[in-house]
Amino acid sequence: MGGTTPGFIRALAADVTLCMFTGNTLITGASGGIGSGVARRLAARGTRLFLTGRDAGRLEAVRSECGPEAVAAAADLTASGEAARVVGAAWEALGGFEVVIHCAGVGLLKPSAQTSDADFVRVMNTNARATFLVAQQACTLMAERKQGLFLTLPGVLGKAPMRGAAAYAASKYAVTGMLKCMGLEYGRLGVRFSLLFLGGVDTPFWEGIGTGIDRSKLLAPGTVADLILAALDAPLPAVVAEIVAQPESHQLL
Repeated sequence: MGGTTPGFIRALAADVTLCMFTGNTLITGASGGIGSGVARRLAARGTRLFLTGRDAGRLEAVRSECGPEAVAAAADLTASGEAARVVGAAWEALGGFEVVIHCAGVGLLKPSAQTSDADFVRVMNTNARATFLVAQQACTLMAERKQGLFLTLPGVLGKAPMRGAAAYAASKYAVTGMLKCMGLEYGRLGVRFSLLFLGGVDTPFWEGIGTGIDRSKLLAPGTVADLILAALDAPLPAVVAEIVAQPESHQLL
């Protein structure tokens, strides 16, 4: 796909031009490929941003690209109390936020027989537990104002199996299940949920995994950013509850 935006996404973006979202936004995983790309797109719209990620150096570089009003705080969301601290800091710095785009996560593709207990704990702790803690804190705050959107990316392995992905899929299936439950709890309180089930995206996720995958055939980060913005731009009372998008080269559904 390269960097070309597919026609159907351009058409969708054109349809929602009058509903362009610019509300205050918290982005986790903002030092990564998807999070940083979405941050730049939203900053160009004039959106006030609070960015967090594990890599302090890359996070500061992204913050500087997003303009002087963007705020950043490096954090490991799996550390005790860090999710609550970061969400609270974002709420205070922005005077509240309308959207959380949760991109933080870690990858693991390894046969189940070779997956250690430490591997499994690390993946579940980062992808499932940290997502729960961020969502729990953010949704409580957004519910007080009876408006908000929590958007995250379980990925296609949050709803489809794949060889060599038992631990990773377990963490992503957990995200899907718990956020669907939270959607039932918060639906009457004005908090909406959007889940993006994406196939492979050309980001640093693949570095060191050793799959030998041809990254030129993966989804471009810009395409993913367009999909996220389309979900944000959906005019109320519409909710883009789910988006499924995969490269032609390895569809799992």
